[in-house]
Amino acid sequence: METSHGICRIAVSLGENHSRTLLEQVEHWQSFLALVNMIMFCTGIPGHYPVNETTSSLTLTFWYTLQDDIMSFEAEKQAVYLQVYRPVYFQLVDVLLHKAQFPTDEEYASWSSDEKEQFRIYRVDISDTLMYVYEMLGAELLSNLYDKLGRLLTNAEQPTSWQHTEALLYGFQSIAETIDVNYSDVIPGLIGLIPRININNVQLADTVMFTIGALAEWLADHPVMLSSVLPLVLQALGNPDLSVSSVSTLKKICRECKYDLPPYATNIVAVSQEVLIKQIHKTSQCMWLMQALGFLLSALPVEDILRNLHSLITPYIQQLEKLAEETPNPSNKLAIIHILGLLSNLFTTLDITKQEDESGESVPPVKSTVPQTGPNPVVVVLQQVFALIQTVLSKWLNDSQVVEAVCAIFEKSVKTLLHDFAPMVSQLSEMLGQMYSTIPQASALDLTRQVIHSIVIHSSFHKIITALPASLFHCLMHCVNSF
Repeated sequence: METSHGICRIAVSLGENHSRTLLEQVEHWQSFLALVNMIMFCTGIPGHYPVNETTSSLTLTFWYTLQDDIMSFEAEKQAVYLQVYRPVYFQLVDVLLHKAQFPTDEEYASWSSDEKEQFRIYRVDISDTLMYVYEMLGAELLSNLYDKLGRLLTNAEQPTSWQHTEALLYGFQSIAETIDVNYSDVIPGLIGLIPRININNVQLADTVMFTIGALAEWLADHPVMLSSVLPLVLQALGNPDLSVSSVSTLKKICRECKYDLPPYATNIVAVSQEVLIKQIHKTSQCMWLMQALGFLLSALPVEDILRNLHSLITPYIQQLEKLAEETPNPSNKLAIIHILGLLSNLFTTLDITKQEDESGESVPPVKSTVPQTGPNPVVVVLQQVFALIQTVLSKWLNDSQVVEAVCAIFEKSVKTLLHDFAPMVSQLSEMLGQMYSTIPQASALDLTRQVIHSIVIHSSFHKIITALPASLFHCLMHCVNSF
């Protein structure tokens, strides 16, 4: 292994440092191609990285260098080189996807956590390489991957391993995450193939989820295809092993496709509530899920938003009421911070005024919410829970983490609501004054500054200024003037 590792290092070093020079030696093109093929062998060296081999990772930067040098030539020369090297790069894609394959379940289970992490990073490097190679191979690469996946999933006579299917999907995911695939003619076929995949493995299920998430923008332009993949995502939400992939994918879909999701809203909210109540996900994924629901609810009529909000947050409000009555201790502190975090993340994305297309003032939005009337739903909820939040604060005012969690609810709401936050200004100003007068804390000061900044631009400045105590006002003005 050491000998092959050393030979590979020499070949890669020669190729990386002298790629352009060797390309320009047209009369010796076959010799350079032989060197390229040697490096290709090193890239595809047998065995799984990093358990059986550690050589293949050395070669990845060479392929970047060679591609850059080829694409740097003038058009006429570039066309000649592409004739020779496009087939090489298609071969490279096959090699990389083979190297990205997981080992058998038994073998993978025997790997140490460090080996699994090194393999994960290695796959990320392969993903980056595939994304870069797409710049040379273009749409033909997607067609190539689609054809292989289609044959794999539709050939009933030839049994296939989940590893092979997962690797091809990983190739799609790698490209779709960073490249605009909206105009690709193979994506509809890919979406159609996904439900045919026999998902019997966590790694495969993860990649299916991430692939769907990578196609969220495409789904926004082709909403008729949502019904093909959304059930898979909602089903995956109930699996703790798919926590990161399923929740992040739902969040992407709710953000990009929210104006097409009202027909699915009831089901999405119900499934999300169930997994939240069962505490299937870790804290960070719970916060992402609340953000997803905020995007989703933003596209609904106000009365539907309020109905869903009531159903969604009532259990947490009831829990917070009980916690507020208890004597402060480390256990209920964590629970309080968790509930406040859920609310603040929900209010971060629940915006009934935002329109989907914000690419430019001169471009009319393609879709938007139905014009809303009446009070903002977030303000309605904040007004309903304000007294409860004050009760929590009265017992936890000397705890900076709880105070910060309380302030985060209002700070994120202010950033989202802007002038719609005006009905809350008087109450919040009074509370901020009491907080700061009792125990000055940075989070209260930051919230005050955020409120003033938003209100001075979008509403009346005097309502909040007159409600602030002199000590807080002077301190705030000092901070503002110091910038």
